[in-house]
Amino acid sequence: MFLFASVFTSLFGIGILAFINQYLLKSNISNNNIIWYFIIILIVFFLSSCLVEIILGYFGQSFIFTMQTRLVKQLLDTPLLRVHEIGKAKLLASLGNDVRTVSFGLLRLPDFIQSLVLIICTSFYLFYLSIQIFIISFVWIVIVFWINHYLMRNVYKNFKNSRDSDDSLQLNYQHIIDGHKELTLNRFRAKYYYDNDFIKNAHNKKISNVKSNIYQSISGNWGNTALLGLIGLEFYCALRFDWASLEDATTIALVILFLRTPLVTLVGNLPTLMIAKISLDKIRNLNLQDYKPDFTIPKQNIVWNNIRFENVSFSYNNAFSLKPTNIEIHRGELIFLIGKNGSGKSTFSMLLAGLIQPNEGRILLDSTPIVSDNIALYRNLISAIFSDFHLFTQILSRDSFADSKHVQEWLDILELDAKIGIYNNHVNTTKLSTGQRKRIAMLIALLEERDILILDEWAADQDPLFRRFFYEVLLPKLKAMGKTIFVISHDNLYFDITDRIFLAKNGEICEIIGDNVQEIAKNVVDKF
Repeated sequence: MFLFASVFTSLFGIGILAFINQYLLKSNISNNNIIWYFIIILIVFFLSSCLVEIILGYFGQSFIFTMQTRLVKQLLDTPLLRVHEIGKAKLLASLGNDVRTVSFGLLRLPDFIQSLVLIICTSFYLFYLSIQIFIISFVWIVIVFWINHYLMRNVYKNFKNSRDSDDSLQLNYQHIIDGHKELTLNRFRAKYYYDNDFIKNAHNKKISNVKSNIYQSISGNWGNTALLGLIGLEFYCALRFDWASLEDATTIALVILFLRTPLVTLVGNLPTLMIAKISLDKIRNLNLQDYKPDFTIPKQNIVWNNIRFENVSFSYNNAFSLKPTNIEIHRGELIFLIGKNGSGKSTFSMLLAGLIQPNEGRILLDSTPIVSDNIALYRNLISAIFSDFHLFTQILSRDSFADSKHVQEWLDILELDAKIGIYNNHVNTTKLSTGQRKRIAMLIALLEERDILILDEWAADQDPLFRRFFYEVLLPKLKAMGKTIFVISHDNLYFDITDRIFLAKNGEICEIIGDNVQEIAKNVVDKF
């Protein structure tokens, strides 16, 4: 549709040139209505040009919207390990810079297409006026574009280097923001990082952009100069070799001048489209999950009795490996997992949560293996608060907003009623201490009303009184409600509330057994 509209507008542009050549350049104009015809043609050309740009702009914005929504949905569907492999800096650079750059390029695409169509249509009219001058013009423009192609290759290369620097700069910004406290305390570290990391990447980006601008400037001015030279050459050849009359030569000059705007637009938009292509390649190279429009949200409730790990092992980039594990967790149990840092606790908890899948072995819910086809159903049983948790503000239940009375009950229990408010089913603030933020995360997890609750060092940031309340009151209350609770904790004062205690050691997960499990576990923790 937009191609048809572009051709239609271009033909009107050619019609204006033909009208000027046929009537306005004639010295013996006798019809006073000609000027009114000319005005009507101009109005139609103006309206059709506006219509084409509006149509193309609409299609461009629709494409941008589709690209943004698809990209975010792909990211939501991408496995956790792939997201970690890409890295936060690259993802933010693509979601921010690349999407914006592609969007800007798409907004320039309508002008590019319309200019290209206009050049093609005008070339046919030039061919009609004079074959010889058309051939000269064609050869001249080919030479101009050949030289311009060399310049654009250098523009592309330097823009690509500039975009590569963006990934590094995004990582720099992330470190500066996340590590601001450390950099404030140690000014030597701040200066070293500023001089040797940030300045280096910023300088590389600057040099790449300067080189791109140089080549782009040469390209634009070369095109303008060459086009003016073509007009002079056209007049010379037309009159010197009698290839066209003065009137036709003047019309041809007008045609070439008419071509100037679309040619300049075409050449001027090339760098923008090149940058957009670089950004689009960056997005594609993320290798996110294939796009699926729907979210898999299981509706049915599963009745289950146990979760079983059968020879489950996991390794990632040869950096850590969880050795073959055979563990069974029964519904309604309260289980603690203890172990040193790097022993495999977090990896095991993510396997249990279904966020990562084993390299070998299998996880079974009762007798059903957890595989790609049913993992969403399995995850629907689980709420988790990890040590690096992210806090959302929406207060949701299983498939809708949580009941306000239920929300108030948990606010009172978690001692949050004086700290936060719930407005329009959203928490009104998250700017609290880490311990209080964890309580909000607990509120959100409990309101999801799921069977299994995984807590990774949740009590570590609580004050002594609430920590005691957590172990002696809250966990037993949740267990009495029928929840299966898996807690990573080293608080050996409260081991007596557990049903079972697992130990993570050098990538092995095993259950502590014996006559006095709690005492054995306390002794193990004391040796950490």
